[in-house]
Amino acid sequence: MNLRGEWSMMKLGIKIWSAYRFEFLIMLISTPLSLFIYYYLWKSIYAYMGANLIGGFEFNQMIQYYVLSMMVGFFTWSEVDKWLENDLLHGYMIKGFLKPLPIISWYMTFEAGINIMNIATLMIPIFAISFFLFGLKIISAFNAISFLISLLFAFLIYFGLTYLLGLSAFWLKRISGLRRVRRVLFGFFSGSLLPLTLFPEWAQNIMHYLPFEHMKFVPINIYLGTITHAAILKALAVQLLWVVLIFILISIIWKQAYKRFASVGL
Repeated sequence: MNLRGEWSMMKLGIKIWSAYRFEFLIMLISTPLSLFIYYYLWKSIYAYMGANLIGGFEFNQMIQYYVLSMMVGFFTWSEVDKWLENDLLHGYMIKGFLKPLPIISWYMTFEAGINIMNIATLMIPIFAISFFLFGLKIISAFNAISFLISLLFAFLIYFGLTYLLGLSAFWLKRISGLRRVRRVLFGFFSGSLLPLTLFPEWAQNIMHYLPFEHMKFVPINIYLGTITHAAILKALAVQLLWVVLIFILISIIWKQAYKRFASVGL
């Protein structure tokens, strides 16, 4: 591990984040605004249906679900597929091979720097609004520790799957269309757009065998306390298994991508 090199890449991520101040201001306004939109939308849905529970969630829990979905998103965000595509198209990839750390660590620490700034500047206001207006509570020590561990696994799963898609650029060169599809699929199957409990039971059963729910739905439910301690430990074990499998797959495909890069010279 080259801590100096990783810290350098993390600082680069922070600089990149700082360069997009206008986009940050837009997010600072749009993120709380979207939260209030979700609030009134679901308030109308609950009132129209006359139900106390929808998909296993009470109204306050449903709003807290979307709050946590945004907060988890600040931790797990990744567009490493875009960076890979860009570096290959513009010939920057060769610089990565000259750096004193593995390519994957280069990208991971770079994105960690961006995420740290998102957490520091966006998550704290969202948490404060939700704590005072929507009843988001401080959770028990067990759930808090489990939630943080789950967040780490969720980031690694999200990053790993996005990295796998990015590696396809070694063969396809341009993957902007695939990246758009990836965003939709991740949002849909991770529970970002809707809690997965709102889907038919057969669809939920299929999703349980996919890694996507572990990127958002699982960490959110750990925080909300909708699953037992035993179920939390099982969920963390499954997340860890997915992390191991995904990074083994990355190792295998990366070797082929490197051979192609070295032989063809992309």
